[in-house]
This record gives sequence, C-alpha cells and structure tokens, in this order.
Amino acid sequence: MKILVVLIWMLTAGSSAEFNSYVVPQPQPNAQRDQRYDISQHYDYLLEDTDGPLGQGAPPNKYRSAHHGPVQSQTDASQSETYAQTNTESVFSSGETRDFLQFLRRIQYDHRQVPENDKGEATHVEVSVVVSNIRAVSEVTMDYALELFYRESWRDPRLRYDRKLFRNKTELALHESYTNFLWFPDTFVPNAIASKNPQRNSISHRSLLRLDETGKLLYSRRISLVCECTMDLTLFPFDKQLCKLGIESYGYTADHVVYKWSKGARTALELKKIRLPDFTIQEAYVTSQMESYATGNYSRLYVCFVFSRSSGFCFLQLIIPSTAVVITSWVSLWMETETEFQDMISIILAITFLIFSYNEMMPRVSYIKAMDIYLGVCFMIVFLSLIKLALVKYMRQKIMMTSDSGNSIRELTQMSTRQRLRARKTSSMNFRNNTASTITRDVAEEQQTMLTVPNGEDKEANNNKGHTSKMLDIRITQRTMHRFHWISQMLFFFGFVIFCLFYFLIYPNLHIVSVDPACDKVLAEWFAEIL
Repeated sequence: MKILVVLIWMLTAGSSAEFNSYVVPQPQPNAQRDQRYDISQHYDYLLEDTDGPLGQGAPPNKYRSAHHGPVQSQTDASQSETYAQTNTESVFSSGETRDFLQFLRRIQYDHRQVPENDKGEATHVEVSVVVSNIRAVSEVTMDYALELFYRESWRDPRLRYDRKLFRNKTELALHESYTNFLWFPDTFVPNAIASKNPQRNSISHRSLLRLDETGKLLYSRRISLVCECTMDLTLFPFDKQLCKLGIESYGYTADHVVYKWSKGARTALELKKIRLPDFTIQEAYVTSQMESYATGNYSRLYVCFVFSRSSGFCFLQLIIPSTAVVITSWVSLWMETETEFQDMISIILAITFLIFSYNEMMPRVSYIKAMDIYLGVCFMIVFLSLIKLALVKYMRQKIMMTSDSGNSIRELTQMSTRQRLRARKTSSMNFRNNTASTITRDVAEEQQTMLTVPNGEDKEANNNKGHTSKMLDIRITQRTMHRFHWISQMLFFFGFVIFCLFYFLIYPNLHIVSVDPACDKVLAEWFAEIL
C-alpha cells in the first residue's frame, strides 16, 4: 500500500512539473511598461546576423513579417537585447542595415503615425510620373492600359540623422523591405479597374527607397494599371478622347496629407516614345484639385492624356468599301437595260453587311455617331438607286406598250383603207349592170358597217382608257424617260460629292466636345513633351 501511494505521489509531482514548464510567464503587476508603440519587437530579430540586405543573414525560422513580430525563444530575445544595449557603437560600424535599424530603435519610430512638420502643417507628398508604355486604348470597354514609374517623396522630420552615424553619407539607399518599417502615404488610383503587380523578387518587381540627412524620403516603383476612360464617340472616327489618371490618398484628408506635383530637376510628367495602333498622343499634362466626400476633403492629382484617333483603319474597313458599293450602284444604273433587280438587291445586302460588321465592333451607345451618318447616307443612296431602277423599267414598259398599241391602230387603219378601195373598184366594174350594182352596194354597206362599228367601239374604249391614264400618270415618252434618268444620276453623283466634302471637312468641327473640369488646360501645371 505504501508503495502504491509513493508511485501515485511521484506521478502527480512529475505531471505538475511538466505542466508548469508549459505555462506562459505572466508579467509582474508592478512592472512599468511603456504604453507607446514597442519598436523593439519590430527590429530585434533583424539585428541578428544581418550582414547584408534585410533578412538575408537571419535564420529562416526566426524571420517573420514586421507586423507580427519575431518568432524566437526568450533566450534568443534576451541575447539580442543584451547585444543591442552593450554593443551600440559596434552595431553602428557594422553596415548600413544595422545602422539604420538601430537608428529607428533609438528614436522610437512609429510607422503608424503621420509625420508632423515644425509648423504643424500637413505632410506634402511630391509626385512625379514617367509613363513608359500605353498598351491599348479600347472604345469597346472604354478603358486604357499603361505602365509607369511612380515616384513620390515627402519629408519626415523624425528621420533626420547625423551623417557621422552613417559614415558621413548624406543619402542612404535602403532596401525595399524597409517599406514595412516606415510611414508611407496610402496612395491609390481612384479610376483604376485593375492593377498588375509583378511577383516579388522577380526581374520586373523593382523599387527604390532613399533617405537623405534632412529626413526626406524618395520612393519609386514600377506599376501596371488598367484605368477607365469615359469616351464620347459622337465624332467617331474623327474623335479625340480625354483620358485621365487620378492619384489620391485613401484615408488621409487634406488636413494630414496634401499631394503636389514635383518641380525642379525631377519633372512632374515624362513620356517615353509611345506608339499606339489606333491613336496618337496629342497632349499630356498634369493638374490638381480638391475632391469633397462625406468623410472630408482629399487632395487629388490628375494625369491627363489627349488621344487623337487614327482614321486609317476605318477608312480601309468601312469608308472605302461603302463608297465602292455606292459607285457600283451608279454603274448598274447606267446599264439599266442589263441590270436586274437581283443585282441591286445584292448591292443592298453588301452595304447592310458592312453596317452590321461595324456595329459588331462598336459599343452600344444611345447617340448617333459620325460613322452611322456616313453608312446611313450610303445605304439611302443605294436604296434610292433601286427605286430609280424600278421607275425606269416601268417607264420603258409603258413606252413599249404605247408603241405597240400605235402600231396596231395604224395597221387596222391601213387595212380598212384597202377594203374601201376594193369596194369602190367592184362598184365601178358592175355599174353597168343595174342588178349587179344593187347587190354590190349591199355588200359594200355591210362591209362598211362591219368596219365602222368596231372602229366606233375601239374609239370609245380608247377614250375611256385615255381618261384613266391621264388620271394615273403623265404621258410618258422616250425623251421624258431619258431626261429623268440623266437628272437623277447627276443628283446622286453631285449630292454624294457635296455630302463627302461636308462630312470630311466641316462636320468634325461642328460638334463641340465637353471638357472634363479636372483636365482643364487652364489649370495645367506641366505639359509633357511628346516624342
């Protein structure tokens, strides 16, 4: 029994000791803790074996994001703390990485706090943009894609340093991972639909971070964006489109952060040599203004691009084919004796196919575009040509019917005249014989009656038909038909030529395009050079 009690006591003591080894030590109630942001948890793990860029010398199991703190044991933490306190001078002489990390720790830097100027003013963020490429401008989706180098600089008085601490360097080139430890403006693009950020550590993912002795930071990186661009296609294909790129702080109002375009050596906007398939960049400039929201007033910058459409594609695919269809309809009308309705219907189907193919590649808008007017006029001319062909054929048929009826009447008249002459000859030959003359006179009267009665009936029928034709149409002659044909052809030709002159020379200047107030040239601060 005693042995059993001893065994139970040993097991109980062992389990309690094991449990106590897993209990997290609680802080002492009398310990004085600084309520400010504990910067040491941000940087202690970075001071261990960091001879090169940030995190290259740190053990893999101890490296974590700055927002979660280090993952290390209490022994390692105490060793790094002792190292940082007793070897301060050696830390400052072992490299820029250790120097800057120790500097941040000394000044108790809080990356969550907005920099404050000596005068208590808002932090001014100077922005400059270098547009390297504009890939596409789409009127179907009404957006455009561009790649740019975005640069922003601001002054943080907390980061002023003595150059003696950094080997007499007036400017420090910092690694991109220091962006997790410094305050940055929360810049975003309001009209961006999508952004393509290259993968970290790839060739295309590169950023630049520099700090000078006055506390001024410069941050630059490459960005790919797809931005919306509301287009007015009223003058398509002679239109000019104004597309803008907005830059704004998401959370900081103008009381805390104000964006300004860079001035001096670093220009606000720079464009590389850019070539687009459907557009040419006519102008590029920058503006700035305040935007009011329910949460306050925000400072916003604008990059404005003026794109002028190249009409070559529309000329080759739409204007030239539709004009050729119109001319083909004219040629068919000059050959109306050989032209059938099937030929004109084929021409109408051709212009209809062009209209449908054009509508397939254009967005559905509620207003009339300039291209709609041109294709509509071409379709109307072809349709009127079909109507004209029908009228000419009708006139020709009427003339042929009139000619046939005239010939039949003439033949009938000639035949009656021959019969009268034959009757007179028979009467003169039998004049001597009284009995024979009586018979001959009776026969002649019967023949005359036979000829007279039908002629009277035909005359009455012709009179009724003439009254009806006068009520339906005017007397049509060969001369009338040729005159109508010639005048209509001249009207079609000169009317289309005058329309083309008006359409290509005058119409594009009649429509006034509304200007976005954000991109008013009067407010432009800088115009980029177009290469």
